[in-house]
Amino acid sequence: MNIPLSRVAAILWVGIASLAAPRPAAADTMFGAESKRSDYVPFDELSYEVIIEPGLGHDIDVRIRVALHNTSARAQDIVLNLGLPRGSKLRGLSVARDGHWAEGKITSPKGIEGRRDPGTLYARFIAPNHARALPSAEIVGFNLDSGATTQFELHLELYADLVNDRWQIELPRRNSSRPNFSQVRRVMVRGLRDGESFKVESVSSGHKKHIESNAEDTVDVSWPAHLRGGPTLDGRYDLTADTDGRGGDIRLTMHLGQDKAAKPDHLILVVDHSTSTSARLQRDALTMFSALMDALPEDTTFDAIAFHRFASPLLRALRSDARNDAALRDLRQALKDHPRAQGSDLRAALSLAGERLAKVQARHPMIVIVSDGMLPRSLDPKVIREILHQHLGKKRLPEMLFVVDDPLLARHGLPSSHPIAALASGLGARISLSALANLKTQDLNHLLSAPRVLGELAVALPKQVSLLGPMPTGLVAGTLIVLEGRYQGRPPTSLTIAGRLGRKKHSARIRPHRHAAFPLALVASTEPKDLKRAAQEGLNAPPWYSASMRRQAKENIDQASATGFESVGQLDASIIRRSLRFRVLPRARTCFNQALAHNQVQGGRVSLTMEVGKGEVMYAAVARADLERPDPKFRRCLEEAAWALRVPAGQLDTQVYMVRYPLKFTAPKGGHPPSAGEDDDPIFRMLMKRADVLSQ
Repeated sequence: MNIPLSRVAAILWVGIASLAAPRPAAADTMFGAESKRSDYVPFDELSYEVIIEPGLGHDIDVRIRVALHNTSARAQDIVLNLGLPRGSKLRGLSVARDGHWAEGKITSPKGIEGRRDPGTLYARFIAPNHARALPSAEIVGFNLDSGATTQFELHLELYADLVNDRWQIELPRRNSSRPNFSQVRRVMVRGLRDGESFKVESVSSGHKKHIESNAEDTVDVSWPAHLRGGPTLDGRYDLTADTDGRGGDIRLTMHLGQDKAAKPDHLILVVDHSTSTSARLQRDALTMFSALMDALPEDTTFDAIAFHRFASPLLRALRSDARNDAALRDLRQALKDHPRAQGSDLRAALSLAGERLAKVQARHPMIVIVSDGMLPRSLDPKVIREILHQHLGKKRLPEMLFVVDDPLLARHGLPSSHPIAALASGLGARISLSALANLKTQDLNHLLSAPRVLGELAVALPKQVSLLGPMPTGLVAGTLIVLEGRYQGRPPTSLTIAGRLGRKKHSARIRPHRHAAFPLALVASTEPKDLKRAAQEGLNAPPWYSASMRRQAKENIDQASATGFESVGQLDASIIRRSLRFRVLPRARTCFNQALAHNQVQGGRVSLTMEVGKGEVMYAAVARADLERPDPKFRRCLEEAAWALRVPAGQLDTQVYMVRYPLKFTAPKGGHPPSAGEDDDPIFRMLMKRADVLSQ
């Protein structure tokens, strides 16, 4: 298999969670006047609260409320740096003493030198320095009274992610190594509908108004999303003008609504039995399927297939009645008895489904594919379509539904570049990221209403608009695509988005929501009479706040941005080589020795390719073979050798990776013995080197 250089960057080695990973850095820092001489800081953080107020869409208000207590015997200054949720913008600041809140004013981030009035608090917004970095806020307080508690509240605006049917934001971990910081983070989500609850990670609020979480943990907060129904391509266009009026920022978000519910009269359950799947997947798939059959009309029928490297039917009968308890018991036993093994040959499974379906007179069949989403990148939807047409003739292909059961994909969403998303798009299939263990009976209609993957995504942008990142090519239901950019001069009065769902084209024209420019600094005071003068003076740090302190705060933010969210190790080249040399190469040599027994002049170059994910070889084949003599038996033996590859399982990595292994076989000649070893391939050497760089 020849790999063009343009694809080398995508063919990297798998990240492995089981290897040692660095402990995530925490962003928050606190300094007092004594910090230059010791680690003593004369303030204690009595509480830290995050109050979330959802809006009508993905834009939300977040308030971070902190209570600071001066433990020293005199008035003190403080500088506090807080890491903010990714994508945050600072909108407001307020301060309270004795329960009375006072709103702040906009001020300059660069003020005149000199002291500030007692009880004055400033907040300066620090923008992230790259796309995945955290924003932060620098809080500066002057002459806060001895023995007094001062509360302040940062008012933030940000946009939530859409994961399945819930809005979700991520709260960064806090610095628990300093005893001054609160060890508890209290989270509240206000304004939910009656009977609704929010979650912090997997903990539901139930009837409680708040959930307490460990402050040192990065946590996801989620709540129900109420989106428009119908197979709609929908979006929102947000516009924030610069203060000088010469340009501004745009933000475009796009998502898919639900499709019309499918009404099948015959279901074929196709269950992934590869080793990358959870041991519970097959059991949960049966529970889901049984409930689905109960929810459909009594005359609905079903069939079932399991697949790993090979595909096999789970039932003898091609068609069983939905209310046939004996058939369901047979299916349960067959799923239990069918072994899990390496490989994910969905092509073989769908070929078998087409073969069995051709013998069944079903008007509206549907194939339900339950998988963890780890499928080979080499699966070509065009080839699968051709295979199905070979069995079914010119009939319209059966509707297909991918039910992807994977905790990481359910938590973070499915990118359109993922192999299973690309496959579903090419097949015009529906797709759902449903945790089968948590699927309730009332969710089954939602499952049947899952929309197809939208392909050929495009946005008509005028010349004065430039995007800050690449344009995605597709959109998966249950996720949100966010495009950010800049415009010069006058902003566009509308944007048009378009794409294709199966055979139909969809488009939407979106008009802007206009926002005022975000302030860079704000000031609030416990003494309202001093607020006007404080706003005129602007922000000036205390004289003891040194450049090294500010540098330390910045380094904490940078480290938290880099390592605080993906605790994954990496395979390095030595591990890859060891697995290839100890598992694959000896078997390839045995294959060569057997081939020489039939043909003494056999030799040449062979390239093996393997697709790997979660510690499983999903696909293995001889990609290229330049041999002296054709030898199908030798090729089959080499393919079995490729299947022998073993790699550690990266449970936090949902990527699919290609491994290319070039080999050279030399026949005995001129008194020299035969040899079999790695071919001197420059691309292979480059991949090995790139794997080392990635691991660092």
